[in-house]
Amino acid sequence: MTRREAAVVPRESATGAIYDLGYRGYDGPRLGRRAAFATLFWASLRAAFGLGRSGRSKVVPWGLSAIMIVPAAVAGAIQALAPGGLSPFNYDNYLWDLQPILALFVAAQAPELVSSDQRNHVLSLYFSHALARSDYALAKFGAMAAALFMLALAPLLVILLASILASPDVAGAVGDQLGNLPQIIGSPLIYAVPLAALGMAIASFTPRRAYATGAIIAVFLVSAAVGGILSEAGRGRLSLVAPLINPFVLLDGTRNWLVGNSIPDSPVSRADLTLPVFGVLTAAVTLIAIGAVLWRYRRIAA
Repeated sequence: MTRREAAVVPRESATGAIYDLGYRGYDGPRLGRRAAFATLFWASLRAAFGLGRSGRSKVVPWGLSAIMIVPAAVAGAIQALAPGGLSPFNYDNYLWDLQPILALFVAAQAPELVSSDQRNHVLSLYFSHALARSDYALAKFGAMAAALFMLALAPLLVILLASILASPDVAGAVGDQLGNLPQIIGSPLIYAVPLAALGMAIASFTPRRAYATGAIIAVFLVSAAVGGILSEAGRGRLSLVAPLINPFVLLDGTRNWLVGNSIPDSPVSRADLTLPVFGVLTAAVTLIAIGAVLWRYRRIAA
């Protein structure tokens, strides 16, 4: 609706003046539900990196992004200066080694996308238009997953570029690296979707950003600690399956099954489970978390 540019006629009363502003109908195109979903997705993706917001909002996402990329850049520079040397990072172990940065990004930015809307009581504005409650939940989840995918993909692309440029035969190196594309694209996707689902499932249940951040960090820390303790202290089969409590172990097992190779630091090789089980458990956790987000927004008071 827009205000009519007409003369404003005041109506005098005992306590003041009432202004008859007048309104006219909107006759322009109505883009509908799909456009509303896309707009919310892109706005949320920008918000995940602090774009269009104050400088303080950019510190955490861009700081974590830099920390995520720097080890790959340093390893690439060393590889370029000392050709033939072994790099400490590769497509298999990079995201596993940098998992704390991914966890911190989820803990910091998932509440940024959903908790503030609850705290500021703006959900009624979203739901009063073409956007359905499920659209809101899925757009926010999709934006978080896309932001995580970009965060995880960037350092793998740096490793790819470094490997090509450090080779004496650049054209041959490009051909050789094409075989790694499933790992370069698949590994970030395997990490991004479940982590985004877990983060959004936790953050959507509280309007307080600090509580949501603390809860997400606690889930990752406690699950890793409990899994490690049970793995060391348990006996028999319990010690072999205990690491599965840690979500990152599930993700690494799924990556190992679908697009990569095993890495020595991961408990996946020590777990008494076949690799497809990791994929099934990861899918189950992801679907349950997405279901929790949808359930939350179907019942939340707008």
